[in-house]
Amino acid sequence: MSSVANKLHLNSTVLRTLTACIAAFMVYALMLWLPVPEALGLFVRYNLLLLTLIALPLIYLTYRIKGILGIFAGLSLTLLLFGLPLSGLWQSGASEPFIIGGLLPFSDAASYYSDALRVVEGYRFSAFSARRPLFPALLTVLLAITGQNLVVSIAILGAIIAAICYLAAREMQRSLGTLCASVFIFILFLFYRRIAGTTMTENLGLPLGVAAFTILWSAASRKNLWQTAVGLLLLTLALNARAGTFFILPALLLWCGFAFRGNRLFSIPAFVICTLTVASGFGLNMLVFNLVADPGGMVFSNFSYTLYGVVAGGKGWMQILIDHPELAQLDDVSRSAQTYALVLEAWKAHPFSIIVGAFMNWFDYLMPRGAGAFGFIRGIEAVSWANYAVRIVLSIFAGWGLVIAWKQRKQEPYSLMLWAAAGIFLSVPFVPPNDSNQMRVYAATVTFLLAFSTIGLKSILGLVSKHQKEGIQVEASRPGAAILFGLTLATVTIGGVLLVKAIAKPQDLVPVECPTGETQMVVRFMSGSMVKIGLEPISHQVNVPLNSFVEIYEGYPEMHVALVQAVGEGAVLARPLDLISMQYPLLMINYEDFINSPGVYALCAVPFEDEELTRRGWMEVRSLNVIGK
Repeated sequence: MSSVANKLHLNSTVLRTLTACIAAFMVYALMLWLPVPEALGLFVRYNLLLLTLIALPLIYLTYRIKGILGIFAGLSLTLLLFGLPLSGLWQSGASEPFIIGGLLPFSDAASYYSDALRVVEGYRFSAFSARRPLFPALLTVLLAITGQNLVVSIAILGAIIAAICYLAAREMQRSLGTLCASVFIFILFLFYRRIAGTTMTENLGLPLGVAAFTILWSAASRKNLWQTAVGLLLLTLALNARAGTFFILPALLLWCGFAFRGNRLFSIPAFVICTLTVASGFGLNMLVFNLVADPGGMVFSNFSYTLYGVVAGGKGWMQILIDHPELAQLDDVSRSAQTYALVLEAWKAHPFSIIVGAFMNWFDYLMPRGAGAFGFIRGIEAVSWANYAVRIVLSIFAGWGLVIAWKQRKQEPYSLMLWAAAGIFLSVPFVPPNDSNQMRVYAATVTFLLAFSTIGLKSILGLVSKHQKEGIQVEASRPGAAILFGLTLATVTIGGVLLVKAIAKPQDLVPVECPTGETQMVVRFMSGSMVKIGLEPISHQVNVPLNSFVEIYEGYPEMHVALVQAVGEGAVLARPLDLISMQYPLLMINYEDFINSPGVYALCAVPFEDEELTRRGWMEVRSLNVIGK
């Protein structure tokens, strides 16, 4: 009878937990659907000091709530916090380096988005996405599921990242206490909010990396080899999705050999098992590359540019095109091969420059600047005393956490953390902070850095309060949800894109003739993929006020000024895939000519007279006709 009662109680608990989680996700969806004031969303996206003073106490108080109510309240608050930056973008039409009008992908983000559309339409990734095919694979799956609705796809990405960060914070809460967990997830949020709304690879590297950290943190304490293997698999996939500090992988493989050695000097079986797991992660990345990407592409082809910058004395990845501008005319694979040859020549000519470059990158990483380890910490202004103050405090916490880990290096997860730190530190010369754009490149492993800050905070709290304990284990670890989450995300990404590729077939096109001087295109306009600026709103698209679109922007000022002039009193902006040329133009459509009906359109477009708009790929639509669904 007792076993039956226990099963019923367990089933009841699981059901109530699922209900609480579903309710929290409904709150998230409702928040994004409602017209939340743009000022609130932009405040959460850009503010630092006041947001910290408001959010941290709220997180702390909410995470202290126990039981099912605590799960609902904690997950809801986390989802709202991670979702408000999206709402701010969509309500205001703010433009950033990777976003135009709050939605349309720009720069590298546009290439990943267009390649995802290519696979949905029955084609392959271009050579660009072949470099890192995993995130475009996930985006392909989301676009296929949502009917190519970019808004809904991005909202799902935000929910995925918020959910795994919540699970990681709960694991830290069980280990280090509520205050440390609150600081941990808030800093994670500060890292995420600058990529929220983009279609950049960090949107997969971050959640896989957070899941991997959570699993490894628990596995180290529990001495669970198979759980460790799962964590390493997810970490490998995270680094394939968002290339970064790869040396953490061999470092953690060595840690496995020592951590699971028992009475031996080193465990060869544990090392082999974990090595095979890491190799399988690279193998899965190559599987997607071989079956979905352009066979003329090359994985990690752009690493050669970074390596050249290091060998040249830490001058950045663009140095290769400064020294050898002729390479810009080559295709991606040829340029990469030529660059590797030039790397060898540069090293032979100046063998000590690589050492200079390495030390320059280490120096940048350790400084509390925008190119430092905590460079993602910033408010509205890129340079301000508040940014430096918060970075310095977190750096002190992280440094002290490193000291604490060294003092207790014979215990777990401190040993794990030290090996991870060594791998990250050795990777820094090859992941130049100055090229990392607010440390985006560190997305897969940033959680390890934040864990050092929380370990340091925990220790400092123990020094100032007799009620605080320095022990690492407050409650029993429960990594099951993180394991399920991480493996599901990986399976959906890899299995999903293979399924979409197998099912999707190119559509027969019936283009219309265009007058001389106009470019013929066939595109698919779908709900949630266009931006309406000013004038009357249109249904199922992002509608933004003209004044906000004009005033709120960051980066590419010349293009923005020209675009504002071209928009005038209002227009519709889109970035579809041209099914004829396989290009992804930026289109402006007059409001009077726009047909608000999802489907396939044949259109005629011309470049703008403004050279800046033309250089950035903008075209004005002169006519459009529906030719299919």
